[in-house]
Amino acid sequence: MDGYIRETDSMFFKHERSENLPCNTYSMHTHSVYELLYFIDGDATYVIEDRKYKLKKGDLILIRPMHFHFIQIDSPTNYERYDILFNSEKHRIESVALMPEGYEVINIASNPVAEDIFKRCDLYRESCDDKTFSQILPHLLSELFYNISIFHGAPKGDYATLSPIISAALTYINDNLSTLRSIGEIARKLFVTESYLFRLFKKELHQTPKKYLTEKRLLLAERMISSGEKPITVSELCGFHDYTTFYRNYTARFGRPPSLV
Repeated sequence: MDGYIRETDSMFFKHERSENLPCNTYSMHTHSVYELLYFIDGDATYVIEDRKYKLKKGDLILIRPMHFHFIQIDSPTNYERYDILFNSEKHRIESVALMPEGYEVINIASNPVAEDIFKRCDLYRESCDDKTFSQILPHLLSELFYNISIFHGAPKGDYATLSPIISAALTYINDNLSTLRSIGEIARKLFVTESYLFRLFKKELHQTPKKYLTEKRLLLAERMISSGEKPITVSELCGFHDYTTFYRNYTARFGRPPSLV
């Protein structure tokens, strides 16, 4: 099934079906909007920050803005999932706020209403033009989150964590986004060498510590500028002590200068 994407309003919809999908680990990434995945078939592990979830049929994964994540295909197999990105404010999906912070992976295989919502997504995607579908989809997502908040139990708790050093490094970065001066500062805090920290990030997150830090800062900067803050002030508040560096990184990341948010 074709994906649906509208760059202008940060919405994306895709119902993906693949046969004999090979083993692969997709690159770790993050974004400023929510992502929702409904896992139907396959052999895969999902990583959100330092948490690893072995997926089962019916798992619903909610990735919050600024949370790094990636999927790992563990064995060649048929694969099926829904993938939806949305901006909760722009698309007025207030019900996503009903999901407590700990709700990352929830199994909805026994929830016929939730399952039917995804079938209706397919129905409208096949039957409507892009504009009509873009108006319907937020309503379906709102119903989904209301349904889960009323009828579903606890989130999936059987996850593994990455190495203690990675967990500690991510916590330190997120707690010190605006003041962190270098990756060496993290390494010294954790009593490891920079080279070891670099290798550990590449092995477990398929990402460098500098890239992780920069992405987090840029997404925070985008949010602040969108709320009306001046770019030069934001660059300092987000830990970029050189505005030229901030401008270059921001433009490369978002495809526009910070003054045009």
